[in-house]
Amino acid sequence: MPSSPPLPSWARVALAVLALFALARGIALVRHDPLLAMANNYDEIRYSLCLDIAPWRPGVDPMKSNQPAPYSRFAFTPLPKDACTWSSEFLFTVPVALAWHAAEAMGGRKIHSVRRLGELRLLAWFAVGAWATWFFLRERRGDLALAHLAGFGLVAMDPANTLYLSTFYAEAAAAFGFYVSLVGIVAALVRPTRGALAMAAFGAVVLATSKYQHVALPLVLGLAVGIGAGRAGCKVALVVLVAGALGAGIQLANGARNSAVMRYVHLVNNIDYTVGILLLETSDRDRIVKRLDVNDECLKYIQKSVYAMPGSAEKTCTSAPKWHSAELWWLLISDPPGLARGLMHIPNLMLPWQPRYLGAVEDGNNERQPAWMPSLDLAFGERPFFAWTLLLLPWIVVAACVRRGTPALARAFALACAAGMLAVCLAALFGDGDVEYAKHVHLAVNYALASLCVPIAALFHRALAAKTA
Repeated sequence: MPSSPPLPSWARVALAVLALFALARGIALVRHDPLLAMANNYDEIRYSLCLDIAPWRPGVDPMKSNQPAPYSRFAFTPLPKDACTWSSEFLFTVPVALAWHAAEAMGGRKIHSVRRLGELRLLAWFAVGAWATWFFLRERRGDLALAHLAGFGLVAMDPANTLYLSTFYAEAAAAFGFYVSLVGIVAALVRPTRGALAMAAFGAVVLATSKYQHVALPLVLGLAVGIGAGRAGCKVALVVLVAGALGAGIQLANGARNSAVMRYVHLVNNIDYTVGILLLETSDRDRIVKRLDVNDECLKYIQKSVYAMPGSAEKTCTSAPKWHSAELWWLLISDPPGLARGLMHIPNLMLPWQPRYLGAVEDGNNERQPAWMPSLDLAFGERPFFAWTLLLLPWIVVAACVRRGTPALARAFALACAAGMLAVCLAALFGDGDVEYAKHVHLAVNYALASLCVPIAALFHRALAAKTA
């Protein structure tokens, strides 16, 4: 798109309103009393234990999860490091942990509020948002500044994202990496300054190192930008690909650590995928059973998960330690009818955006945030119609961009959102089967909704041009 004309007064007012809306939405949730956050389960504990941090609850096993409600008070305690999982989450949790240690060294309390972590994360989101808005206005792209703030307030600051801020979940880092990488890509496509390229690269590394399932996601984004923008986006695509490769290398090193817990997590993921997807949807179950030497006891848990198995999972599926992920994936991919049936799990399991089995109010019992803090999740619910709409939305935007011959920036952004959404859905399906699928594809909904920034920017561009015609 060409540069927008100078901003009229209505656009300045709109920028201020959208910025205040985003600020109010984020601050209200993070500062709310009682604490509003995702309740902690094992996925959170395996990140906080790297820093010897656990919820403060005397007499309770620090490794025990509490799904009905989150905790606001945490303390340092010696914890086993076997389950420690590296993540770009450390960009925020390590400084906070160091500040807590410093406070204790100066005679402060040994019980600490996780709100400080939420405030630090929110400040980082606001800082990137302010930078992006300033960059677009400096480049005379008022349409992009307005569309960005609309997306920031409606999507980025939605409780489905901000409820992770005051937690130790890696989803918080993943959502931040999602936002920073997309903002950096758009800014660099407008003008590839060193700052814009650095922002895109930083976001790609944060995203790749947030969770193991996102190891290749920035590489997908880089390819999408290269295809969507063509020659105009070669430099941006290359930067994202290089940064994504760096992040993937770090994440692969994380996954290659040979600890007993890491091996068991990999084993569990393979079993979940096998009993939940492969054995359920294959066109020739007998062939798969023979190929993998699946025992009869394991077959009883088809369409279930390891959570339904008594004791250790490898005692139920005795041949599981010999299974290899690549072979398991190929057994489904090489069976087109079975693959099609497996893919149909995606729209059926993609929602809700905000997990129902995790409470969000401190001292509550599986309660959600107040009604005056609505989330788009309330509109989506668990309805397959909305899941299909979200899955098709970015591809519709891509098709519209191609049909209308939109500039490279719009095509690249739309294709990055569509490819990113698809990559997240597939990685979760092949990585862990049906188990907690909606939580694992949290970013897919973000990518789908972010694609709406393309038509929003087009509408703002037309409105700005009309006012100066």
